[in-house]
Amino acid sequence: MFKLFAFLRALRHDVRGNTLAICAAAIIPLTAVIGSALDLSDAYMTRQRLQNACDAGVLAARQYMQGTDFNSDVEGEADKFFDFNFPAGTSNVSNLDFTIEQDSQKNTQLNGAASARVPTSLMRIFSFQNIPIKVSCDATRDMGHNDIMLVLDVTGSMADAPSTGGASKISRLREGAMGLYKALESDDGSITRYGIVPYSHTVNIARSLMNKDILDEQPFVDWTKSCSGRSCAYTTKLKTIKAYQSSWNIGSGGGASGGNREKFRTSGDGCIEERPSVGEAFSLTAPFKIADTVTQADVDTRAGNAGNQPELQFGRYDPPKHTNEGSATSGGVKFYNVAGNWVQSGCPSEATTLQEYADEDAFQTAIDKATARVTGGTYHDIGMLWGLRFVSRTGFFADDNPTERDGIPVNQHIVFMTDGKLDTGDTLYSAYGIQRYEGRVQGSGSLDNKHIARFQAACSLAKSMGITVWVIALDVTDIDDIKDCATSADHFYTSDGSDLEEVFEKIGQGIGNLRLTK
Repeated sequence: MFKLFAFLRALRHDVRGNTLAICAAAIIPLTAVIGSALDLSDAYMTRQRLQNACDAGVLAARQYMQGTDFNSDVEGEADKFFDFNFPAGTSNVSNLDFTIEQDSQKNTQLNGAASARVPTSLMRIFSFQNIPIKVSCDATRDMGHNDIMLVLDVTGSMADAPSTGGASKISRLREGAMGLYKALESDDGSITRYGIVPYSHTVNIARSLMNKDILDEQPFVDWTKSCSGRSCAYTTKLKTIKAYQSSWNIGSGGGASGGNREKFRTSGDGCIEERPSVGEAFSLTAPFKIADTVTQADVDTRAGNAGNQPELQFGRYDPPKHTNEGSATSGGVKFYNVAGNWVQSGCPSEATTLQEYADEDAFQTAIDKATARVTGGTYHDIGMLWGLRFVSRTGFFADDNPTERDGIPVNQHIVFMTDGKLDTGDTLYSAYGIQRYEGRVQGSGSLDNKHIARFQAACSLAKSMGITVWVIALDVTDIDDIKDCATSADHFYTSDGSDLEEVFEKIGQGIGNLRLTK
């Protein structure tokens, strides 16, 4: 018995092996702590991926929406982006669900919700099979205010069908441009204004100017013809014409009785000859100089009210009527014989300054009117230059181009669309006169290269002025001359004509200011 009590006393004081017993007792709560940490960490990371997918879904859907039109196509776009960012089987979740709807109080906002169950690993031994996760996401388009200048190519090739066939390019433009208006329709109080500059080898902008902006006297090319037997020679020189002389059409607005600056400016046929580059002199007896660059002074500087600054005034584009060599019309294009060369001329439809349009019908009417005349060669630079003049906040129309409305910024955009490369032609009567005889445009290389340089300079200037430039190349294979005009690669689009409305829609969707609300 004594030995038994001695053994028990020794056992009571013997602490060897206690650690094993303690570990055995602690393993269960320790497993619970570690298991919950691992499973909760996995659930947290999965929830973050679910949130990103939810955000991507509502952003894509709001970007895809036209105005405030929420439909099954919008939902499909949301599902596509959600599934891309959270593919089936991610983290082995179950009960995955994603829904999206239009906010009942603010129809420019979309609300989304996503949920799933994340399977556990170690926590299963404690009967916790999964962890539920849930997220919400909202996206809205803060339209703000937008001023959008459409600079549209209406040259002769636009009357042709694209290379894929079907309706003419100009008819596709008339229909496709509506995509821009539809994408920006909104009842959130934002104001979107549109200006339209149709261009060919000149622009029809005189009605938007004042008399002081138009030359009273300007040079024109005249010639004498001398013949010896069957051989004839021509001698050309510059002459001066006043606006009121009846023998020429200058300032008459399409009639033959002459006219003045007021009559020309308000005629509806107010195409212009471009002025010298700012800083260059103007002469009635010698060719003046237009640089192959474009500066902000070229865009903004305007003649004073006295009207005695011819170097800052624009000439009247109006072909002669008294030519002794005859004239002809072919396919709606007019040709005049100047010193033995047939000179092509033509004036596109009137440009319009920035303004609001009440509805789709009003905007469609404006587009149709602006693209009614399809004629002439392709001078990208004259179109871009006048689009920039119309939207500039520091130039001719500064008073009508505010930086904000009621404290909300006004964003500025130029949407430039063309169907081809430059087509200048040295005997084409353009906004730069007749290059063969007047040689106004300076610079190195070919005439095309000079105008390409002017175009690219105007694009760079627009971007430096905070204007976003979008470019559409319609049925064009060689885009080198125009692609870099766009603000970035994301602002450049190509179209074969069949998807032109979709392209305009994408631009409209990109113009709005899209953001997450949470």
